[in-house]
Amino acid sequence: MSGIAGCLHCTGEPVDATLVRRMIQAIAHRGPDGEGYWSGGPVGLGHCLLHTTPESLEEVQPFSSEDGGLGIVCEARIDNRTELATSLAAHGVTLRTTTDAELILKAYERWDTACPQHLLGDFAFAIWD
Repeated sequence: MSGIAGCLHCTGEPVDATLVRRMIQAIAHRGPDGEGYWSGGPVGLGHCLLHTTPESLEEVQPFSSEDGGLGIVCEARIDNRTELATSLAAHGVTLRTTTDAELILKAYERWDTACPQHLLGDFAFAIWD
């Protein structure tokens, strides 16, 4: 199981990237296959990766939308990936990868906070919007 971490300063104070790194280091045993960090303004996201599916071999997190306006970290196994990708494509969505992180982020872009209703599988995620 991969690990995810996040920090939000409600005061608007910028997140120190070293804080997110220390959070991920504390759960490094969750993800020996890689780690990633992102911080911007009052938010920071971190991910430590454990490859558990063929799609996870492509995974690089945190993952961002094309315009950089959204970011996600997740631990996920999406079981309805084919149906979800088909539904998103029918709405003009193009996928850059086959990763669960991108599927979830695109579902969020499409259905907003109702996106979990369209996901089948095991998942936990945090999205910065």
